[in-house]
Amino acid sequence: MAAHLKKRVYEEFTKVVQQQQEEIATKKLQLTKPSKSAALHVDRCKAPSPADALQYLLQFARKPVEAESVEVVVRILLEHCYKENDPSVRLKIASLLGLLSKTAGFSPDCIMDDAINILQNEKSHQVLAQLS
Repeated sequence: MAAHLKKRVYEEFTKVVQQQQEEIATKKLQLTKPSKSAALHVDRCKAPSPADALQYLLQFARKPVEAESVEVVVRILLEHCYKENDPSVRLKIASLLGLLSKTAGFSPDCIMDDAINILQNEKSHQVLAQLS
């Protein structure tokens, strides 16, 4: 009896079953490095006063912006425009948005909704004139 069970177990474990492996599509990752110009503008968040924020924006306006980082910089500027209380800083942000929207390879269509929202909520006549 033991020999029969041994033979049966041996037969079960010696059977070779081949499973077909499904080919899994590989996903390609695109690595992006943070833009220096965007990193420079993020420092503007640390500005303790509107005068310091204006200085950061003036320094930023003098530096060239890489074409591939324009959209990131525009998004950062829009976020700061929503948070900013000082009209002079919002005016400079609106001016920078206008300059950046003219960059070759950048489609300003992606920021139209945000610009319209800013126009509807803005109370400063100077900022409205710059955005129009």
